[in-house]
Amino acid sequence: MSLVNLAHVCSHLQNASLARLGLTSIPYTKWHLSLALLLQKQGFLSQVKLGGPSPPASCFGQGPRDDHTVTNHPHGSAGRSRFSSEAALAKMVRQHWTPSQLQQYGFGQEAIDFAQEHGRRTLEQLNAQGWQRRTAQYLFDIRSQVETIAEEWDREYARRREICETPEQIQALDEELGATPEARYERVQEDLVAQLQPEQAQIYTKYASVPIDELQTVDYNEADISSIAGDKVYLTEREIRQNGITIDAMGLRIPNQQVTLPREEFQDPDMMEAEGVVTQANRASRRLWLGLKYYQSSPVLSKAKMISKPTKRIWLSSGDLARIVRGRNAGEVKPLTQIGEIMAISTDRGIMEARECVERKIGGQPLCRVW
Repeated sequence: MSLVNLAHVCSHLQNASLARLGLTSIPYTKWHLSLALLLQKQGFLSQVKLGGPSPPASCFGQGPRDDHTVTNHPHGSAGRSRFSSEAALAKMVRQHWTPSQLQQYGFGQEAIDFAQEHGRRTLEQLNAQGWQRRTAQYLFDIRSQVETIAEEWDREYARRREICETPEQIQALDEELGATPEARYERVQEDLVAQLQPEQAQIYTKYASVPIDELQTVDYNEADISSIAGDKVYLTEREIRQNGITIDAMGLRIPNQQVTLPREEFQDPDMMEAEGVVTQANRASRRLWLGLKYYQSSPVLSKAKMISKPTKRIWLSSGDLARIVRGRNAGEVKPLTQIGEIMAISTDRGIMEARECVERKIGGQPLCRVW
């Protein structure tokens, strides 16, 4: 283990505690990991996670929703939870998930409402893109198609009716195509509507009684247009990044507020810890993410000082460690006198705390003391 790197880690942890950081990182090595796990076991750290240049999603709890108001929750960290409002918005704009799909996935109603409000185009935006006209044109095309097919059925009925010789043949023809033009029109319409999407079939049925030449004058509502627009009703991720979202604050509508969508790998629960996988390609960029603890506004880890140094390595026997633990000096090494103070010892069995070394009657190299 490089004592130079260990000195850097001790200084970094001490400075991070003084700066009241909740999360910090150190380079990933086997010995750094052993030391971090020892500090976590002794109660100085709340968590030790393996990640990359950015912390893994598991470092962050569910937390309250980041609703872009003043809050004591770190801004943006709620977006790292796969059930946050930002995560629901990302699902809607990237994968066009419906509210029912979001609910089945596990999102709360608040997150679903947030995604619906900011992930879909408003009626004004849809009208600006010409969807009023497109909706009318769509219904007009379907109606025209029904009339065209119905006329073909009428001609087919007339042709086959002329060659029918018995009442049974006429009855079979009536059952197949319909006895009257109105019946044939209804049957064609039913067959064609059955091929449409449920939302499109619903809007077609809704305006089936409107004369075909009046479809362009109908004022279609947002639900009608959304049924025809399909996926086009959703905003794109690029539009959200460029234009932001509109939020309510103290009764005012504030547009163009930036929102950070979680990275896609944080959305898949199978990929939540993807950054914790070490490969030959990413080994150099792996880091240990450490959660610092505080009690009554004071850091639990306040000091971290080296004992052995690169220019002067010290070795202690189990007897020397016993004297240090009991409050006596062992050569140049001072005893453990601070409340909660520990000493990390590098042994042939890994990094241990001094008291554990005394119990097992093993010695080693004292690395640092922490309190």
